[in-house]
Amino acid sequence: HWDLPQNLQDLGGWPNYVLVDYFEDYARVLFRNFGDRVKYWITFNEPLTFTGGYEGAYAHAPAINAPGYGGYLATHTLIKAHARAYHIYDDEFRADQQGKVSITLNVDACFNYQNTTEYQDACERQQQFEMGLFANPIYSAEGDWPAIVRERVDANSKAEGLAESRLPVFTPDEIEYIRGTYDFFGHNHYTSNYAIPYDGTNDPASDQKDHGYYLTKDPNWPGSASSWLKVVPTGLRYQLNSIATRYNNPPILITENGFSDYGDLNDTGRINYYTSYLTEMLRAINEDGVNVIGYTAWTLMDN
Repeated sequence: HWDLPQNLQDLGGWPNYVLVDYFEDYARVLFRNFGDRVKYWITFNEPLTFTGGYEGAYAHAPAINAPGYGGYLATHTLIKAHARAYHIYDDEFRADQQGKVSITLNVDACFNYQNTTEYQDACERQQQFEMGLFANPIYSAEGDWPAIVRERVDANSKAEGLAESRLPVFTPDEIEYIRGTYDFFGHNHYTSNYAIPYDGTNDPASDQKDHGYYLTKDPNWPGSASSWLKVVPTGLRYQLNSIATRYNNPPILITENGFSDYGDLNDTGRINYYTSYLTEMLRAINEDGVNVIGYTAWTLMDN
């Protein structure tokens, strides 16, 4: 996720809009040299992971301390860079190469912790701030940021005494240019969470203040070798349906799903993980009508 060349990071990284032009050049080189063999392209893998590195609250590169600003600016640039690469492929390479181009988003499922409206609203915000922030401009019928993201960041910015919102604006032309720049929905999924409502009214600017929740897991969910990866098979079916419902059931390619263990020969936990998650994927396909077109397991050499 964190392979941005240092010279580009020295320019400020993804919050700097000049990276759209650099990414255009990079994408064109790859399409030209490998497009005769590569037929599925992912412009960005898990942008939520590396744009969070501009929020200061994460232990991820580049660890820029700009909470409430950096992540949104990075996302704004990244979405425009994605659209630029898609249009380059569409205009210059698709006719000859016949490939497909999209983006891959990592999204955990969210369950209603106390079965109340307040907690359900927190889950909706989790879906919109972690998936919709990237997906809505690309996959939705209307384009642009999700309405709830726009409303909450605008309101907080005003309350903080700012002259304009911390969330950047897409122009009408940019909205149209970005909307529909996909051939499938790349989806990485591993686990699920509870979203606990959080009131940060008096806090300094941050993405957590804007979305108003924090995430936790059920201690009774089976674990893995990674503290963050709890085994919740129904979460995959939930998330596939969430994508299908929100974005008109696009072709979904599960680009990562898997389980970490300690390398023992007896890997029953891994077997159970794949069996249960694939079962839920098949239920989403056969019972719910979700348009899943492929599945790839998380392997040693990924990322």
